[in-house]
Amino acid sequence: MSKQNNTLPSVLITGCSSGHGEALAKLFIKAGYPTYASARKLNSIEGLKKMGANTLQIDVTDYGAIYKAVENIENIHGSIGILVNNAAIGIMTPLEIIPMDEVKKQYETNVFGLLAITQAVLPAMRKAGKGRIVNIGSSGGEFTTPSGGVYQATKYALTSMNDALRAELKPFGIDVTMIQPGAIASQFGQNGKVLGYKEEGAYQELMLGIKKITSAALVKGAPGTWTPEQVAEVSFKAATKRKPKARYRPGFVAKALIYTRLWMPYRMWDKIYMSMMTKEGKKIKANLKKA
Repeated sequence: MSKQNNTLPSVLITGCSSGHGEALAKLFIKAGYPTYASARKLNSIEGLKKMGANTLQIDVTDYGAIYKAVENIENIHGSIGILVNNAAIGIMTPLEIIPMDEVKKQYETNVFGLLAITQAVLPAMRKAGKGRIVNIGSSGGEFTTPSGGVYQATKYALTSMNDALRAELKPFGIDVTMIQPGAIASQFGQNGKVLGYKEEGAYQELMLGIKKITSAALVKGAPGTWTPEQVAEVSFKAATKRKPKARYRPGFVAKALIYTRLWMPYRMWDKIYMSMMTKEGKKIKANLKKA
């Protein structure tokens, strides 16, 4: 168990049950920060508690739980020194067939919940005249791909909110920065959903291709894919560096996709993605029929 150094700012991280959130919490614990790791289910972060973290049950869509948790931390530390907005969910499917309740879930977690917990910590941060907010976005907050319309829309929304917060809070001594990684080999993809590849329909070939390619991209060691630990190192730097960058884009693939999209004509981008995904999907569908 790591010993906390109470001269360091307190840290609150959402979505610590696995992947990047868990890896980042471990870095803060190891460095001696008073670390508050949160997740929707407490048993999912029991390992972090054993390492020395203070664990909290926070579902970011439960605003009452958010304010109670923040108040408890502030009663001990005065204010939260570093907030890392990491909790998110992702669902991949065409806009025509995505269930509206799934659309709402993504916005509730990725946008509304993130803003709610940010609002909860800000009054005490402003009073203290210091603080750091690190928003975990996505390279998909800068471009859109077929089937990613809703998930990437939530990350576009975060990009906009991040930029507004950065300007609004700087006069109060609060720095805001954002991490925009590409593919991460973690349970995030497993915890999300790819819909429409099982059912025969207009989008089956597209979704079969997307499921195969995205699943392959989330495997540890895949070309251009970073581990949660690698991305966590970048996030830790963004949270603790005296003068953080406005945005961090870990990995070559994240940067390449963002800048390629800026350069490439819209319809060419569409054609390349659709051709690649449906070509793969047709092969899979043909093999399924043979089986």
